[in-house]
Amino acid sequence: MTIPSLTSRRLILRLYRDLRRYGSQLQFTDQEYFLQRVRREFDQNRTLCDPKEIEFCYKVIQSSCMIEEN
Repeated sequence: MTIPSLTSRRLILRLYRDLRRYGSQLQFTDQEYFLQRVRREFDQNRTLCDPKEIEFCYKVIQSSCMIEEN
């Protein structure tokens, strides 16, 4: 799946919101740590411009968190 550039921002923001929502529901893991890590990862990759890099990071985060696209 290739992420079209026009919708990539929307997909990335949806993934970020989904991860934040998931993190707020954690019970047996440190919520604060999880939410800080999500924020840090997204902040570090905020300046990515290459569509291939963006797609790679999106897939890595999505697969590592096992979040499926709707």
